[in-house]
Amino acid sequence: MRNLLAFFLILLVASACSTTPPAGQVSDAYDPGPDINRFLVAEDPAEEAEILKTLKESGVSHDTIKSHLRARAIGQGGPTGEFLSVPVKHMGKELTYSLYVPDSARESRPLPMIVILHGMGGRGDVTLQRWRKRLNDEFIILCPTYPIGAWWTLSAEELVLQLIHETKIRVPVDPNRIFLAGLSNGALGAYMIGTFYPDYFAGVIPIAGAISEPHYLHFLINLTNTPIYSIQGQYDPIFPIQFSRRIYKILSDMKYPVTYREHTEKGTAHGGHFLPENEVPALLTWLKEQKREPYSQVVRMVREGNHLDRIQWARVTRGLNMAALQIPGPLPESMNTKDGKAATLIAVHKEPNLFETIGKNLLEMELYLDADRVDFDQPVMVTFQEMEELKGKVITGQKLVKFNAKVKKDTALLLREFKRRRDPDQLYDAKITVVLEEGSQFAMTP
Repeated sequence: MRNLLAFFLILLVASACSTTPPAGQVSDAYDPGPDINRFLVAEDPAEEAEILKTLKESGVSHDTIKSHLRARAIGQGGPTGEFLSVPVKHMGKELTYSLYVPDSARESRPLPMIVILHGMGGRGDVTLQRWRKRLNDEFIILCPTYPIGAWWTLSAEELVLQLIHETKIRVPVDPNRIFLAGLSNGALGAYMIGTFYPDYFAGVIPIAGAISEPHYLHFLINLTNTPIYSIQGQYDPIFPIQFSRRIYKILSDMKYPVTYREHTEKGTAHGGHFLPENEVPALLTWLKEQKREPYSQVVRMVREGNHLDRIQWARVTRGLNMAALQIPGPLPESMNTKDGKAATLIAVHKEPNLFETIGKNLLEMELYLDADRVDFDQPVMVTFQEMEELKGKVITGQKLVKFNAKVKKDTALLLREFKRRRDPDQLYDAKITVVLEEGSQFAMTP
């Protein structure tokens, strides 16, 4: 009897030990889904670290994690209809937003979404009701409200990005068909937010408004892969036509994707400062044709100190004497302003394991790697050339190898980047940080 009991104890211990898989293998008994879900809502770094440790010890592959993330990326429906003046806490203030979700969202089929920013004196609820008639129940419509339409502020920018993120979690939004539009001050906000976060959007639609401050025109370079559809009245007394024409010329000269519409109508209240209804059908056709490219071979960017987020797979992290630009608004917010330079980065994914970069006023950059496009079993090479302008011409210095080594996958990066953006088409397995010397190859150039 004792021998039989000992035999069963040995079997029990062996069975318990078998639930821990060898390194690199996943136990059939372990489902990583609940831990991944818990990570996505965790606010405590210690809890995040505990989950990451469990995933690593259980041998869960990045492919498995990506599969779970993609399954959770699209909101699973929820109530449909029109929701007006919904309260939202922001910077200690209670603001509002309005949302329209078509009945077709009940099918859990991802729908395009358009975010529309009102002008001075406008409100999100009025904007939503006006645009709902124009868009034929084919779009989710999100219309935040912000005092005097000061969409150029960092506070307003954060509100817009927050509401986009929260809506994507609750509602089946197509991540590759999110648009940003605005009228008047809202058009200025669409340009500003669109240039600083271009890879969030399938298109940017500024109406009766434009960037007038020359410093901010430099950031138009960020729109390499983001189409613009601009509508402007020739007789607009509030945003003179020359500002929109100037932007159109800049984007056209760079051969960027831009559609520009001028109208000659005069409204009864503000002259040509409005959207004529006869412009809507062509705009709607354009909206239906657009789809974001989440991964482009070439990424171009100009950055300053308040906007250092990555664009697709490239990021400026430090620049030489970098400026910080910020325009104050009606709500109190911390100001970070500094005179200085903008940093420029042009990054090209030349071959699967070769990235070529060119930069100006650049001290450090990050490149994000996707296992579907990079072979992690082989070294990854990054080259860099410094860029300078000389007598109106752009010249580049010697091409230098700045990184050439194998890269390890990083589960924390994969999960945290998804948690931050909720983007199923930008899932990165690792990143490379490239530090550049503080010193110009062109220091002796006459």
